[in-house]
Amino acid sequence: MVGEIAGLCAAACWALGSLLFSRIGRRTTPEAMNLGKCLIAGLLLSATALLIGSGPWVSGPAGVWLVLSAIAGLTIGDTAYFGALVRLGLSPALLLLSSAPAFTALGGWVFLDEPLTSRDLAGIGAVSVGIGLVVWQPRKAGKAPGTERRVVVGVALGVLAAIGQASGSLLSKRAMVLGLTPLQTGGGRLLVGGLVLALFLTLRGKIAPVARELSADRTWLRVAGASLVGSYAGIWLAQIAIDGARSTGIAATLLGTSPIFALPIARIAGEKIEARAVVGALLGVGGVALLTSSA
Repeated sequence: MVGEIAGLCAAACWALGSLLFSRIGRRTTPEAMNLGKCLIAGLLLSATALLIGSGPWVSGPAGVWLVLSAIAGLTIGDTAYFGALVRLGLSPALLLLSSAPAFTALGGWVFLDEPLTSRDLAGIGAVSVGIGLVVWQPRKAGKAPGTERRVVVGVALGVLAAIGQASGSLLSKRAMVLGLTPLQTGGGRLLVGGLVLALFLTLRGKIAPVARELSADRTWLRVAGASLVGSYAGIWLAQIAIDGARSTGIAATLLGTSPIFALPIARIAGEKIEARAVVGALLGVGGVALLTSSA
């Protein structure tokens, strides 16, 4: 049950973090946000690991799985998610990301021999449909020229983000099976993901513009604030969920409930909450109950 509770707490952190990053993204590129997030939160998690006596550095087979997890989930997945966030907005990007639990559950069944009961499948389905109702928005007419291509690219990035997140979760679970702690895995994934992204930006000749972007107008400070909530706390809790939940698919489903937690945040911010979103939230809560009551 600890893993399931950690998954819900991580989802709440990600809901607030996504809101903060979506506002930062109005003036900051996805690459800059992701690089800053990975390096800042990774260093904080690694420092925490040192303070509590579980060193951040790992080697051997577990380290290989950790590196692969970081590249799939953070270097590729999170950069794609930030790209979808900038092109589509918060709700559509989260809608596409909500498909990640399905990819994760399927991957856990195929690659990790994780069983899924009919109750689990019903819970995953209820949560997925509920999230869809929460974040779905009717298509608006009269869009500006070039919007269609922007939407197509945004959707492709959103799907890539979901696959990347699912792959990252499965690979990090394998690393923890081989002996890593959630704190080591979280910090290591972020640092590796940030360093690989920095190398990629260097090869493309974009590292200097990204560094200037982060230093201008104290952008790094805003990124650090969002990272503290969404990445430091969120990813630490997420790794506990992946390690402790009954299956990686269930953990991913609970981690995907961020849009439900985003509803009260939006309401406090003065946004109008539609009846469809309330129904979706209730359906999602029912799905969470199915997943956690049998834990």
